[in-house]
Amino acid sequence: MNPVHGWNERRSTLEQERRFKRLISLHTLSDYWIRTLSPQQAASHHLERMAKVTLNPNLWQFEKNRLDQLPLNLEELVGAQEIDTFLSELESTIWIIQASTLENAETASSNRRELQNILEQASWNHGKLHAETIWGTQGNLNLREGVEAFLKTHVYGNQSFLKERDSFREITLIWKHSPLQTPSLMDSPVAELLCTLHEHWIRGFFYGASRNTRVECKRTLIRTESFPHLILR
Repeated sequence: MNPVHGWNERRSTLEQERRFKRLISLHTLSDYWIRTLSPQQAASHHLERMAKVTLNPNLWQFEKNRLDQLPLNLEELVGAQEIDTFLSELESTIWIIQASTLENAETASSNRRELQNILEQASWNHGKLHAETIWGTQGNLNLREGVEAFLKTHVYGNQSFLKERDSFREITLIWKHSPLQTPSLMDSPVAELLCTLHEHWIRGFFYGASRNTRVECKRTLIRTESFPHLILR
């Protein structure tokens, strides 16, 4: 945060800053997929091909600059827009970029099964590296510590997961806001694949945070919607 503010300047809250950094972390997964599939090719500027999407002009920085060169000061990016509105637009944009990345990869691939295997491994690797980088762990957290680290790190944090079972030996989480429930991805042909890749990211995260935790992903039907379950033991 800026140390000095005028009387009419808005200040971002700590939770807004945390949400912003989690969204940046989510976007690094798209970048990781692209670098895995095309090691010699810089990430393409997906936003340039999305003329129908209205975005805050500052969001272009997420495609025009390297992610490690982005200013982490939220107020520098928001401009005159309301901070929560900016974050909601950013979230939608990042999901669209992820879907677009997968659609472009599928179009260019002659073997979708092989492509999916590569993306699954890349997602697992990214999750593992993320856990080790953020938490400085080599998989030595116990089950409960690993779950708490995961809920604090995931893009939606505690709001995205409902604890269905919580015991010493097993914790079951219902993923309420998976890619399948993301409004901007409802009609996307890669929504299922995106959900699968994020499940592999979660497996990788737990391997990096808590080697002894076994992650099982299942789907459950609530009314007419399918929700992933994460069973952690």
